[in-house]
Amino acid sequence: MASVLRGSHLARVLEHWQSTRGPGGARLPEYAALADAVRGLIRDGRISLGVRLPAERELAGALGVSRTTVTAAYRELRTSGHLASRRGAGSWSALPPGQRLREPVTLITKLDGEAVVSSELARMKQADVS
Repeated sequence: MASVLRGSHLARVLEHWQSTRGPGGARLPEYAALADAVRGLIRDGRISLGVRLPAERELAGALGVSRTTVTAAYRELRTSGHLASRRGAGSWSALPPGQRLREPVTLITKLDGEAVVSSELARMKQADVS
């Protein structure tokens, strides 16, 4: 059985999705900002491929937006290849053909018994080289 991402969990992970800006610093429409935020989570590996995303109504309730906003965001994600859907069965995270995952931002590595986020580890390695 595939993993299912609950609306409340995705809402917590998305956190500041409404502050997404487009080219030139213009504020994006809500549906586009939501699609960009989810797309980023998929590309970073924070949403694993093949994970079932919440139903539109559930995510809309968790985010406090209209279902129309989530429907438009999911449509944009399907168009870009980041979401695969089957009517009545749900929607799953995907990657468009030819695209690869970026290094996960939240990857945790053990370093001398301490948990270190991968971006911090990269900075530490860079400092050691200097």
